[in-house]
Amino acid sequence: MFRTKTVFLSLLLSFLLFLFIINSIYNGMYSFINPFIYIYYDITLILLFSIIGSASVIPILLSVVIAVGFLMNYSGGTIFSGYFNHAAFGRFFISVIIIQLLVFVVTPYIFSYLISKGFGAAKSIYLPVLAVFLVFFSFAAIYIFAGKIDIVSSLNYFSGNMTEKLIDAYNKMGMKYFTTLKMRDLISKLLKLIFLLLPAIFIIFLWMGIWISFIFLKKISKKNNAFLNGIKENLLLWKPSDYFLLFLIGGIMISIFSVGIFKYIGYNIILLSSSVYLVQGLTIISFFFNKFHINIFLRLLGYGIIFIFSNPIIIFIIMTGIFDTWFNFRKIETNKKEV
Repeated sequence: MFRTKTVFLSLLLSFLLFLFIINSIYNGMYSFINPFIYIYYDITLILLFSIIGSASVIPILLSVVIAVGFLMNYSGGTIFSGYFNHAAFGRFFISVIIIQLLVFVVTPYIFSYLISKGFGAAKSIYLPVLAVFLVFFSFAAIYIFAGKIDIVSSLNYFSGNMTEKLIDAYNKMGMKYFTTLKMRDLISKLLKLIFLLLPAIFIIFLWMGIWISFIFLKKISKKNNAFLNGIKENLLLWKPSDYFLLFLIGGIMISIFSVGIFKYIGYNIILLSSSVYLVQGLTIISFFFNKFHINIFLRLLGYGIIFIFSNPIIIFIIMTGIFDTWFNFRKIETNKKEV
């Protein structure tokens, strides 16, 4: 039998999950570009699994069913009334909901399950992320080809529509400089760039959200929590396979030799690879913070400097992660028993 504390925490986390589902579905596609939503879901679901294990699937399913039923039938206001039948969304919006549940709910649950079965942190992340990635882009491909959608025209419509909304917002705030013709063209080009890089951004938010949430929960969890603290893997020694460098090189080659919109396939690969080497570089920094017993104040100062001067320093950290492939800064081979 579950203890009273366990039942209370499970109910509280289930209620939070219900609220997150309502919020993300209401925001639709915009939920995918909000990194905090990934972290909210990941922390809630990983924590729920750590409390009651595989039985967490029951409160998760109940939260999803109740949230979806609420949005379908609620008639107490104009915001949610007949939400799923809203003419502005139709089939596409239903597809977005399915993808949201796969991304925000199924992925962290599978991660938690794999961790509980003794899989390493990296494998527990990339297996569900890869599966969701394939499902997500299969949905997108079917939607595009079945609807005979012109990507270029859709891209122009998206950037034009968003540009007008931003210009209108700048006008209301009195920021006349951003409403000039020159800035209008710049904003439109920037929005097109963001749209074309969305696949990589989506995957980065997905995998890094799980990584950050797991590290955070592991740091604050009690020592008797077998789920979060029972992992023998030393995450300070984590590094991707040396062969992962071929993925980055492939992205660079595609971006150089492709033309038009196909160049962005290479750009997405480069951006995604860079996120992995960024985490590797940060892991190297954390390793040496531990090795030289740097106190918490100086650590926070160091991470603060990285955040404030992010542009040049992050590039340096990414390069550190890449060059670790050859120089092995942490001498991992001599620490295999700790991994």
